[in-house]
Amino acid sequence: MRRVLDRFGPAGAMGGLAALLGWLYAPVLREMASQWAVDTTYGYGYYIPPVAAYLVWERRRALAATRPKGTWLGLPVLLIGLGALVLGRAGGIALLSRISLVPVLFGLVLLLGGGRMTRLAAFPILFLAVMIPIPSGLLQRLTWPLQIFTAQFSTEVLRLMGYPVYLEGVYIDLPHVRLEVAEACSGFRSLVALGATGILLAYLTQERWRERVLLVASVVPIAILANAVRVTSNIALGIYEGTYHTVSGWMVFVVAAAVLLGVSSVLGRTAPPSRGTP
Repeated sequence: MRRVLDRFGPAGAMGGLAALLGWLYAPVLREMASQWAVDTTYGYGYYIPPVAAYLVWERRRALAATRPKGTWLGLPVLLIGLGALVLGRAGGIALLSRISLVPVLFGLVLLLGGGRMTRLAAFPILFLAVMIPIPSGLLQRLTWPLQIFTAQFSTEVLRLMGYPVYLEGVYIDLPHVRLEVAEACSGFRSLVALGATGILLAYLTQERWRERVLLVASVVPIAILANAVRVTSNIALGIYEGTYHTVSGWMVFVVAAAVLLGVSSVLGRTAPPSRGTP
């Protein structure tokens, strides 16, 4: 390992390994990109790799000032990741082959750069996991409770507003129409996108782990409540489809992101001074 670094230099070794990784993971990345293109829930996936790359570039001075002290402890991590890649591709387990990229990158950085370099690159590597779509079976299990909550919330608010409304599961009956709170209206799409935003925001704006956890946790009630308000307002306005129905989803996401920024600001002001970055 040290001979390779001495002969080609860290940049050359990393460039060669990057090319090898690109070749190994090209089918996996193509499949994910194809899913991002057709599944709007994960359309944000295109932005995750550039953001992770920027986070690494932002640490370029610290990385350049860190002397590579590779350790063989990275080898088992690398082998576990490669084994997961092979098993996932051979067995048709998409999630396994996709998630294998994280331990492979960790193993390589630890093997060539050592512990300090790995700590500097840890968050950008872990952030890549956000771009991996959830399996459809698990997705259905997660969206169903959100559908139920949205239907119940909308029904109760409409009743308070004086609307004659009847709820049956995820079906809302009004005098002249029966509406279904489908998976697309569950709010899971905005929850996932806002979750990715919250993770990045927590890392960039909060120094203490407690505030970071609180900020990420706040994503769940913010996203769910914002979506429920959107669905209720659309029903009250009698808008069940069309341009406004579509645009309102983006509008609610912007509002939810603004609320998340507000929570981040409040947490930043209430947190005690930190003695150093955890």
